Amino acid sequence: MNLILIRILFFCLIPIGIFILVKAIQLFRKTFNGKLIIEIPYLQNGGKFSVTKAGNFAIWQKGQMFKRTPVDKFKLHIVEQLTKEEIKLYFSILRPHTNNFSTGRMELYRFYAPIGNYQIEFREGSNVSKLESLVSSIIPVKSVDLAKYFIEIRESQSQLMTFLAIPMILLGMFGTIGGLVLGILADQIFK
Repeated sequence: MNLILIRILFFCLIPIGIFILVKAIQLFRKTFNGKLIIEIPYLQNGGKFSVTKAGNFAIWQKGQMFKRTPVDKFKLHIVEQLTKEEIKLYFSILRPHTNNFSTGRMELYRFYAPIGNYQIEFREGSNVSKLESLVSSIIPVKSVDLAKYFIEIRESQSQLMTFLAIPMILLGMFGTIGGLVLGILADQIFK
């Protein structure tokens, strides 16, 4: 095979790798930047929201950084207002979190909801395991100002898509860097 043709094929991997990398990063960002449905102050003890398009949603806690949150002092429950049916909440496997150095957000739960009107309630209980509660009680950190602690409900995507984004990022990086390196070194590799 002609060396110039081999070099062109390797260099073609660069734009393909960049395309895959950009799409994977966009897919990964959706985990953190879903559309905000409602933000409820903790002191309000609950709230109402509407779902206009059925889909996956995530419940996030938002508060001051480096402060102990009251996440072990209440349990979240979501009830459909018309049927009074409780929505099943699933613990977030990855527990994604994001911050801006003064406030931070961490995903607590995920759920699927059809179109309808819902009520979220903060009841007695805990949103963390006993081990997490024990560890947080050992660490000497001040408690968060409850006036600055919120629960958010955001649109989300399936966690499978988040898992899929990680190998896509690696594939995109390999295609971009590998295409460049192999294109430059093609004459040494294929003598």
